[in-house]
Amino acid sequence: MPHAPLEPLQNATPGTAALIGYQPRHFDLAELVPPEMHRAQSAERLWGLLDARMLWSIDALRDIYGPMVCNTWAAGGEHRYRGLRPHDCSVGAALSDHKFGRAVDIVPVRTTAEAIRADIRDAERRSGENPAFAWISVVETNVSWLHLGFRNHPRDARGILWVEG
Repeated sequence: MPHAPLEPLQNATPGTAALIGYQPRHFDLAELVPPEMHRAQSAERLWGLLDARMLWSIDALRDIYGPMVCNTWAAGGEHRYRGLRPHDCSVGAALSDHKFGRAVDIVPVRTTAEAIRADIRDAERRSGENPAFAWISVVETNVSWLHLGFRNHPRDARGILWVEG
């Protein structure tokens, strides 16, 4: 697995002060929110609804694995609910982490979601893990995309929550 060129942010590792106010270098807001929210809310408000740990992590993953695709609606594509979802959205579970700004579905362009999941599993088994994986608390399996969640889960005690897709 390649090394992550993105250095961990000061006070941004698990067990330290919270990561606040991060805006990703590699993802535009339209890639992370649906069009109806993009039109109705200010960028400042929408960025504030997205979990900073998630934003930092997807930047770090993009540095390691290359381009990744999330929402495609702004470029004329069909995907609009791979990041933040409105609370009344019928896609996914009623209490999906997507509806709280702490989950994302991304599709890597140069590798597979399964290969990244394997790297996350390998890192979880080792004591010294890749910083890009440090904030991930939920990973969905058996899907062609990479679903990552950043919920308040006792990862240190229970490990990453691997959920069947």
